[in-house]
Amino acid sequence: MKLRLLALAVLGASMLAFPGCKSHQAQIIGPMEDVDHQTSGWGLRKLDPKDYPDMREAFSDRVGLERAIDKSIQYLSAASSQRVYPSGLPGDTITHDQVLGSLLDMKKLLHTLRSGDEFQQNLLTRYDVYESIGYNDKGDVWFTGYFTPIYTGSRTPTAEYKYPVYRCPPDLAWNPVNGDILGRKMPDGSIQPYPTRSELMASGQLKGLEVVYLSDPLMAYIIQVQGSAMVNLVEGGSVFLGYDHKNGRDYRGLGSELVKDGKIDKKHLSLPAVLAYFQQHPEEREEYMMRNDSFAFLKEYPPAEWPSGSLGVQVTPQRSLATDKKIFPRASLTFVAVDKPTPDGNATVPYRGFLLDQDTGGAIRAAGRADIYMGIGAEAGKQAGQQFAKGQLYYVFLKPELIGQLPITHPALSPTRAAPKAGAPGTPKAPAGGGGAGGAGDSEMFPGKR
Repeated sequence: MKLRLLALAVLGASMLAFPGCKSHQAQIIGPMEDVDHQTSGWGLRKLDPKDYPDMREAFSDRVGLERAIDKSIQYLSAASSQRVYPSGLPGDTITHDQVLGSLLDMKKLLHTLRSGDEFQQNLLTRYDVYESIGYNDKGDVWFTGYFTPIYTGSRTPTAEYKYPVYRCPPDLAWNPVNGDILGRKMPDGSIQPYPTRSELMASGQLKGLEVVYLSDPLMAYIIQVQGSAMVNLVEGGSVFLGYDHKNGRDYRGLGSELVKDGKIDKKHLSLPAVLAYFQQHPEEREEYMMRNDSFAFLKEYPPAEWPSGSLGVQVTPQRSLATDKKIFPRASLTFVAVDKPTPDGNATVPYRGFLLDQDTGGAIRAAGRADIYMGIGAEAGKQAGQQFAKGQLYYVFLKPELIGQLPITHPALSPTRAAPKAGAPGTPKAPAGGGGAGGAGDSEMFPGKR
């Protein structure tokens, strides 16, 4: 399981307000609302077609969408991906072929349909739509944001660069199917709980596992929280870091602890506020960081495969979503309806768009939480730091009876699928003259850099 903690997980899950918004006052979490309420069973419920959301606007928004779909298809093409569908939870019937077939069909629709109206009609007749039950069983989901920071660092420790991030220790055990951390492999073959952050730091057992050194301990901490970073080396060149594994301990956010101790007013909690507090009180950084038992181990990625999400494929800015993979079907196409910050972070606008469920995070552990990947660098960080709003999360699947009728072939689709039947409902033909929307993978936020 790759770690993609929300940008606001640096602050903690108890952030209550949406600060800095000029044109819109975001909703406030009420004192009795438990957005991290653990979900019992599957996180989705099937909708009647009359209750489907209007996705016409989303169909017209193509930037980065086809690329993100292709990344999910890349994951589903690996034989190992078939072992996680369906989840085994009561009510979950979503198969590997249904997820893959839906994505292949959706790509076809992007190239063949002319309008959002045509798409909505196809949605009503050919697709099943499920909604997240949310944190309150009413479909309400709190959306936050995360990003990939850029820092300066060194391969070797110096007087300035002396705070390391670490690679995965050889004694860490995890489930190879779903990535769940099992614990520490002992010499006698038994498994024990892995040490906490404070225990790891006090013992010195990570010595020799340093990957790169930063100039500030909070930078190293944030890299763990975000799950990825680009580090420009003082020696020359860059290191592309991504999540590998973690110690399996519970996560506790810096912001929630500062609020609990009365150091920051919960109404003014924000990522800049947390960073500013520790800039003014550097002597308190260590204490608060050590309260978080969770510890992430990182590894280097080739630029062409970075940044990577929990599926082991690249995440796409504004198109990848982090959810709880124990209750939601990974790699699936989702439709999100939520207010999002503008790139400058000074306002919010209604957003209705398609994202791919390609990531997870230690603080994203329930049906009422989801995390949008904003991108790389300072602007993405500003937008991620302002994303905190209530919305709805839907999953879109081609009807099971249509999977065997797809006029699409793919090596990862089950060879036992029924052959397409003459005259059976299928993907619409391309408009005469080869028109249509065409692909949308040309306008990436950072082409060629991942």
